[in-house]
Amino acid sequence: MPQTMSADELEWLLRHTLQQVPVGIAILHGRDYIIDSANDAYLQIVDRTAEEVIGKSLFTALPEVKESVSGLLDGVMSTGKPYHGFEFPVTLNRYGQAELTYFNFVYQPLKKRDGEIAGIIVVANEVTTQVKTKQLLEERGRVFHGMVMNAPIAMAILRGERHVIELANTFLLEKIWRKKNEEVVGRSILDVFPELATQKYPALLDRVFQTGITYQEKESHALVESGDGPRDFYLDYEYAPLFGELGKVTGIMITVYDVTEKVIVHRELEDANEKFRQAVDFAGIANWELDLVNHSIQYSPRLMEIFGWPPDTIITHEQLRGQLLPEDSPSVLSAFKEALQKGCYTYEARIRKPDRSVSWIKTLGRVFYNQHGEAVRIIGTLRDISEEKMFAQEMERQVNERTRELADKNAALEKMNADLQTYAYISSHDLQEPLRKIQMFSSRIIDRDLPQLSPAGADDFRRIQNAAHTMQVLIKDLLAYTRMSTGEKMFETTDINLLMESVREALKEQLDSRQVKLKTQDLGKAYVIPFQFKQLLINLLSNSIKFTRADVTPEIEVHATIVKGDTLHFAGADKHINYYHLAVSDNGIGFEPIYKEKIFEIFQKLNNRSSYNGTGIGLAIVKKIAENHNGFVSASSELGQGAHFHIYIPELTQQPRL
Repeated sequence: MPQTMSADELEWLLRHTLQQVPVGIAILHGRDYIIDSANDAYLQIVDRTAEEVIGKSLFTALPEVKESVSGLLDGVMSTGKPYHGFEFPVTLNRYGQAELTYFNFVYQPLKKRDGEIAGIIVVANEVTTQVKTKQLLEERGRVFHGMVMNAPIAMAILRGERHVIELANTFLLEKIWRKKNEEVVGRSILDVFPELATQKYPALLDRVFQTGITYQEKESHALVESGDGPRDFYLDYEYAPLFGELGKVTGIMITVYDVTEKVIVHRELEDANEKFRQAVDFAGIANWELDLVNHSIQYSPRLMEIFGWPPDTIITHEQLRGQLLPEDSPSVLSAFKEALQKGCYTYEARIRKPDRSVSWIKTLGRVFYNQHGEAVRIIGTLRDISEEKMFAQEMERQVNERTRELADKNAALEKMNADLQTYAYISSHDLQEPLRKIQMFSSRIIDRDLPQLSPAGADDFRRIQNAAHTMQVLIKDLLAYTRMSTGEKMFETTDINLLMESVREALKEQLDSRQVKLKTQDLGKAYVIPFQFKQLLINLLSNSIKFTRADVTPEIEVHATIVKGDTLHFAGADKHINYYHLAVSDNGIGFEPIYKEKIFEIFQKLNNRSSYNGTGIGLAIVKKIAENHNGFVSASSELGQGAHFHIYIPELTQQPRL
């Protein structure tokens, strides 16, 4: 029969057993949490000796844990309920530094026989290594997930035999699938994209899942349907198997490179090359390549056609050179030597074909060099330019002929101008002198012999005087028109207000005799030929004075503004500059709108000569002056409602072209 152990023996056995347990165990006594005992595993965990902790308060021995666990200990002491912690973080000062540690532990209340809580049994198992390993794996998973999601290439992970989408990165969602994450994750790829069922991709996914062998393909065509309609893609892609712990395929990693643009560009380049070849053939251009090391030449069949040989003829570079006309050979040789230095080979020369006919050719080439800077080959083109040369020669002949014609016309124009100058001289001197004498002698006869004249004779003499006066005015107007056409055009920045004052003074007698009210505003400055612009003002005002109405007080208004060129509708108006706009309005007899262009033509009179004197040149002079200023003139009116004249010339800062 076993011998019963004493209380001391039982206590020793218990303590000795606790020392052997591979988890940390400590007994805390009272609410000061005095450490009664702690096994070796516990002492090792906290990096303390028995002397440093036994008999001392927990928070005296380990002050760094107070903030973390004091509340938990107090709760166990108060409620008597154990507390279980899992992967609980605690900062411990051990091995000479503070260290964040993790524990799975139990705070078990220690009760007396009467149920009173005397302390707490601490059972702690450090899991710092496991927790940090898990955290590291989780961090690596997050990093991997982030790398996949933010990768500049399309990536996705499919799971299971149904190829359920577990992950699809941003690039794939936005650039290729054109769907939102919540529309695809957790669904079979065939449910998301049913159009794939008629394409090759489902079978390829099945094969990779079943065999575990990676599949790759370049420039594969795929049709992807989305909310904005179907779209064609060309893709470089890889299906790579994902293996589980037992080496079984659990999913597929999809990596996709969108090469649609590259494929399209490549195909467009191929099309362009084909079109270029067709264009070269159509244009009759031959290609050639000259090897400067062994002096061999390669060429397209077109070259033989240009040089007059059958397409399959084999000929050397020296033989081709031999077809140059002797007088053109030196210039070709000079171009060749210059090309070796400058890299560009070009010349025009004549060749004699086997049938003895002569053609013009043009060559353009580029020299290529080796790593030592030595010219090793020339690549170029050659074409027959005989027709161009003939056309150029014909054009030169026509230009020379046209130049001679223009020279003859210019000489005739100069003669006409000289005749016009002569006429102006005669008008201002020889013609006006006889008219003055006719007026003078007829006036004398009227003054001296009027009583002896019959009424009919006196009337005839007055008609002679009126005709002579009309002739004199006409000559003066024609002379003024001639001066506007041939006179020197000296532009100046001019204050138009000062010109208007001078005009007002010159027309004072006419204004006063008709009791005309002349109203002017600030007319500003303009870049004009002063004497011409003064004449323009005189003619416009004289026209308004002449055609006043008897039943109303004559009024003339003159004002000026600046307008933009793009608001004008004249042919030749510059839309990019501003124009000085002079407006002259009156309340005279006006004219019918159909005559608004005709009134500016020379010798055009719209009214009865006996009622309104004039030669029909005044407004023609106005138009000529406006044209001399690179400007425009227009008029508007209604019969009996007055007339409005508008002059537009380039603004002060825009000098006219002389």
